[in-house]
Amino acid sequence: MAIVALDKLTVYGTSGQKADVLDGLQQLGCMHLVNLRGTAPQQPELVSREARDALRYLQACPDQRRQIFSRTAFERETVIREVLAAKEQRDQLAVELDQLYQAISDLEPWGDFLWPASAPVGKPQFWFYKVPLNRMSELPDDVVWHLANSDNRYAYVVVIASELPVDFPFTPIELEHRPLSQLRLRLEAVQEELEELSWKRIALTRWRQLLKNDLDAADDKAAQAAAAEGVLDDRSVFSLQGWVPHQATADVRNFADRHQLAVTIEPVAAAEAPPTLLKNPERIAGAEGCVTFYITPGYHAWDPTTVVYFSFSLFFAMIVADAGYGLIMAGLLLFSWRKLSHNRSGRRMRNLLLGIVSTTIIYGVIVGSYCGVEPPSGMWLDSLRVKIDGQPMMSNQTAMMVIAVAIGVTHLILANMISAWRHRKSLRCVGHLGWAGIMLGGFLAGTGTMSKIQPLANAGTTVAIIGGVAVLLFSSERPAATWSITVQLRRLLDGVMQFANLSKAFGDSLSYLRLFALGLASAQLAVTFNGLAAGAYDSGGIGVLLALLILAVGHGINLLLGLMGGVVHGLRLNCIEFFNWSLTEEGHPFQPFRKKAET
Repeated sequence: MAIVALDKLTVYGTSGQKADVLDGLQQLGCMHLVNLRGTAPQQPELVSREARDALRYLQACPDQRRQIFSRTAFERETVIREVLAAKEQRDQLAVELDQLYQAISDLEPWGDFLWPASAPVGKPQFWFYKVPLNRMSELPDDVVWHLANSDNRYAYVVVIASELPVDFPFTPIELEHRPLSQLRLRLEAVQEELEELSWKRIALTRWRQLLKNDLDAADDKAAQAAAAEGVLDDRSVFSLQGWVPHQATADVRNFADRHQLAVTIEPVAAAEAPPTLLKNPERIAGAEGCVTFYITPGYHAWDPTTVVYFSFSLFFAMIVADAGYGLIMAGLLLFSWRKLSHNRSGRRMRNLLLGIVSTTIIYGVIVGSYCGVEPPSGMWLDSLRVKIDGQPMMSNQTAMMVIAVAIGVTHLILANMISAWRHRKSLRCVGHLGWAGIMLGGFLAGTGTMSKIQPLANAGTTVAIIGGVAVLLFSSERPAATWSITVQLRRLLDGVMQFANLSKAFGDSLSYLRLFALGLASAQLAVTFNGLAAGAYDSGGIGVLLALLILAVGHGINLLLGLMGGVVHGLRLNCIEFFNWSLTEEGHPFQPFRKKAET
């Protein structure tokens, strides 16, 4: 759990070396370049979006040809045009295919007939109506109509009239003017064209790697041109500057020595704001996305990835609150395991999901819920679940509310302890410890009052008062060593202003009640669906199929709601409540100047 230490490197060379130096540094791929000219950063003009669309279209093809690496017959622009033309034609045919299916479905009840030529105004025409069977008696007697077909719901009625019947009680429908037989022939032709285009797409995939290499090389060239705009140079020399991870500084130094370049290396100054590069073990690195989704920590801040990994997994598990759902999630993860293992980002996501799923199953076993079914008394699964005052955890609502708030208070105390550690060289450290004391004391006082344990309530009140004094005296950023009465009064006023955060602390602590509320809602929905399914099953016959349908659809919806709630509220408790007390310094991400193309 660390923000990677950086060094500021400035490289000097002759103007003739600039292109080679940029290419070499891009090959190293470890430097975040700084624009020395002070102008607005230029976005590199990468290859066209259409070219990338063509590559993605080939990469998404389920059947891939053997790759050809000989450039004898490869012309990038020709391949791109062929791919895009095939893609556009396929998209158009796919739309037409859907329209044909709909037109055929609409025409089938009326039969295969040829529309008459366009009739002049005042001559008889066809008007088509879908009439509910129970309303056939409403057809007026003064209108000429014909029953073309009927099914178990509708009668398909053709009215022959020179103009749209005004008093007719139904609304006419529009039908395709091509005969049904002609539509079916066109459907076969479109399906055949789509099949040919699929084969053509498969054939074009043989150029996929060459096309990717060319596009990546073009992107690299554009990135070099954009980087050159930030280099400070004159007619004879140039200088470029960037941030480099401390471990990679030696690589840049060796590169400079080989190319006879001058280089200066400086540590990060306290007033500087370098980019932030996070580095965590692979097993928890997937949580970096949960952190940077909301905020990139400042370089001088701290990396909350480890805390977020475990707290997010716990919060997610408490919201889903079912071991059966956890096992279903485990099955889905196992099914996707190989696909997620193909690249680094996939492996990180896989490890994060593994932590979430494992925690969900463990917590589900603790509360004793398996798709809404509790294990029978005496069964070994029943011995694994935790009971409070002889009741299962989820049934004891008061205890679960206390547990949820206790988790929230612990989470927020941890945030303030981390802030205290970060400010350990100043008196503000005591102020953060004071907020931790207020939260702990408030929880103990509230719990003691509810449970009528007066010593606990008294102890909590004492801890909260001590914490309040610490917040009052040590929350100011003004220098404490200045013994000016004015400065000390202002420090005291700063401490008084901090008490406005008492409502924030109280609200943030109670916000963790959502863990219990959403978990209880998920459990009750599961029980309700099981009850509905049991009632349908007891009716016998088709009720058995209905029961299976209720179980599949009901638990599917409940699991989906649990997944959405677990992600949204799990992230919210970390990114809003927790970060507000521990991570207020925002930074910008480290973006290495590196090549995309394979060499």
